[in-house]
Order: sequence, then C-alpha cells, then structure tokens
Amino acid sequence: MNPTAPIGREWGDLLNGPGVPGDAAERLSRFLDLLLRWGGATDLFGAADPGGLLDALVRDTLAALPWVPPSGRLVDVGSGNGFPAVPLLIARPGLHGVLLEPRERRWAFLKEAARESGLDAEVRRERVEEHRGSGYKVGTVRGVDAAAWAAAVPRLLAADGTWLWWTSAAKAGELERRASGGRVVTFALPCEGHGTLAVWERRST
Repeated sequence: MNPTAPIGREWGDLLNGPGVPGDAAERLSRFLDLLLRWGGATDLFGAADPGGLLDALVRDTLAALPWVPPSGRLVDVGSGNGFPAVPLLIARPGLHGVLLEPRERRWAFLKEAARESGLDAEVRRERVEEHRGSGYKVGTVRGVDAAAWAAAVPRLLAADGTWLWWTSAAKAGELERRASGGRVVTFALPCEGHGTLAVWERRST
C-alpha cells in the first residue's frame, strides 16, 4: 500500500481553487514518496507514524494558504523535512522559495525534494542569522523557538510582509511580545492537538 496516495487525493480536493496548479496533487505525492524513502536514514519523523504524521502535516500546512501570496519570495527557517515550505511552494508556483537548513543530511534531502517537486527554490545550508536576504513577502517556520529567529524578522520581511509560525498555543504568545510594528493573530491548526498558527502581519504604516 502506498501511504501517500490518499494524501495526494485529499490535497487535490482541498486545493481546488484559483491560482493552484492542476498538477499539485501529483507533485505533492512525489514529494511525500521521497520523504518516506529518506525518512528513516535522515530521521525526518522521529518516532511518529509516518502515514498519520504526513496527513496531519499536509492539513496543517494548508491552513496557512490564505496568508501566502501568489507571487514574490518566501523564506523558510529551519526547513528540516520540507514542511511547510515545500507544499506551500507547490500550491503557489509564482513564489520563489529560499529554504534555510544548516544540517547537512536534511539540506541534501531538501535539495533533492526541490528538484523532484519542480520547485522554484534555493536550498541554502545556512542558519537564519547567517542569511543576508531581505524583502521577503512571507516567512515561515515550524517548531523552532522564537528566540532563534524573531530578531531577524524585521530585516527579512518586506514592508507589507507576513510571518507564519506553526507552534504551540502556549508559545504563540511570545510573538505578541516580540512583534513591534505589526499585528499578530492566532488560529488553532485543523488537526486536533497540533497547536497553533501564529500570523504576524507587518505594516509599513
């Protein structure tokens, strides 16, 4: 049994809307197949059940699509196993992605994932504090504590940029305290018990 097949069909159903490429389900399935092949050797899942975890990660990633623009540039911090950056870039083919991942094996996996999924993306073996890019329309991070990246957000984002953080409800309050010059809203992720999506919308005025 191919555990990615039903996920791909659900992806296609959920993304049946304007601006979503017709091959999104097939491209996501290729990414998930690659993720399962690399997962054990590269420790991309920990001790979790891959099938259930991937289903939840896809759904939790899709929850952010209303805040992801159709074009511009996206930066993802600590890209790890490719969530949320790879599915978001599949859904928004007009975006150029920059994925930051300092760990060698995960960096190598992400390079292959970008190629296999046909992404317009660069995969850089960098930490966020080393990255010199700026002017991003959207920034994404999943699971990484705010202390590791919050100080970099003002220089990374464009004046009208948005930062998306997949985290726990308890930690989401940190963004409220750190987000000067912007507005933070939080939403429970669709998979019960998976925490919160915190959205920091930066404003130029």
